[in-house]
Amino acid sequence: MSRCFASVVMLSTIAFAGDAPDENRPARPAPVAIHWSAGGPGVRQGVEVVGLDGPSLEALSKLQDDPTSVSSRFRVSVLPQGQTASRDATAIVGTYQVVGKVLKFEPRYPFEPGLRYVARIRLSALPTNPSPGAPDVTSEYTWPEPERGDPAVVTRVDPTGNRLPENLLKVYLHFSKPMSRGKAYGHVRILDASGRALKAPFLELGEELWDPSGTRLTLLLDPGRIKRGLRPREEDGPILEAGKTYTLVVDRDWSDADGFPLREAFRRRFQAGPPDEAQPDPKTWKVAAPAAGSTDPLTVTFPEALDRAMLDRAIEVRGPDGRTVAGCLEVSPEGTRWRFRPERAWVAGTSHLVIDAELEDLAGNSIARPFELDVLGPVTRTTETKTVILPFVTGKNP
Repeated sequence: MSRCFASVVMLSTIAFAGDAPDENRPARPAPVAIHWSAGGPGVRQGVEVVGLDGPSLEALSKLQDDPTSVSSRFRVSVLPQGQTASRDATAIVGTYQVVGKVLKFEPRYPFEPGLRYVARIRLSALPTNPSPGAPDVTSEYTWPEPERGDPAVVTRVDPTGNRLPENLLKVYLHFSKPMSRGKAYGHVRILDASGRALKAPFLELGEELWDPSGTRLTLLLDPGRIKRGLRPREEDGPILEAGKTYTLVVDRDWSDADGFPLREAFRRRFQAGPPDEAQPDPKTWKVAAPAAGSTDPLTVTFPEALDRAMLDRAIEVRGPDGRTVAGCLEVSPEGTRWRFRPERAWVAGTSHLVIDAELEDLAGNSIARPFELDVLGPVTRTTETKTVILPFVTGKNP
């Protein structure tokens, strides 16, 4: 969607008919105006105020970490049907920021199509305003209904396996389009073999765990029902049990960011296996090193599935000179293979994989520590280092 602006209401110096340009006359200050930004690729929705003087912008920049102080001077609100603009309208939640000569507001959640919004800046309340009686500048805007394209679908769910550990910690839902926020827990369920929905399987967070694009959601199974000895597990039992079959369901009526439902419901059947309580150990990984002088991929195979989303960022390749090697990586759908292809040919010598020690398996066990800490059991392996180094040799072609 292209960036667009709504009509604005401006405060400016009055120009009388017959006024002529005068080189000796001081330049008139720019009018204060409010712009509505519809957003688009790489650009977020928001509201911008232009034309404020430098001292006011500097003063507001010092207040931008205190939304209450800023919103008492500049706020964006929703107007109920039939209501006129009011100073008392409740401000919607978002962030304020001074960027250059512009005061910007970005809503926490996207503007809703069909709703009337009003933006108001109280010039008389600005920290450096010399005219206490200056009128407010306001602008109203009704967010347009979007054009409907292809309906959103669930493109993938991680982990992908049909047999998952009963102490599974995370599920990642991937969508073809940005989705509406704040509604996830009402549209995702886990059913038992009889078709009955499990009681509150997910840890319901106030701030849902979306990636910046709004197309990948992280769902945490309730850790209180995974770890032994905790009250939620004692009272409600474990979420998954080894040997039993379950179905993950995403409802069709979950709407995307434009308010349209999914094209179809999503269902995936899986079986719970024994719990996984062992930590990932890089010493057990199989590294297939490429030949120097080639751009063949470096392949690392894991003995168990690892957290696929973390694999996208948890491993770095450094060449014999200690510098990061640029290239592209590919992770297998099941999360058991990591492949890296360099931009330039490999250099002969000893290179290294630098692995984030927080990298986890499907049950939340990381290289650094196990997810399940049993104080009555044997001492478990833990590490305080942030990274683990795994060497590999790129030799010459035979």
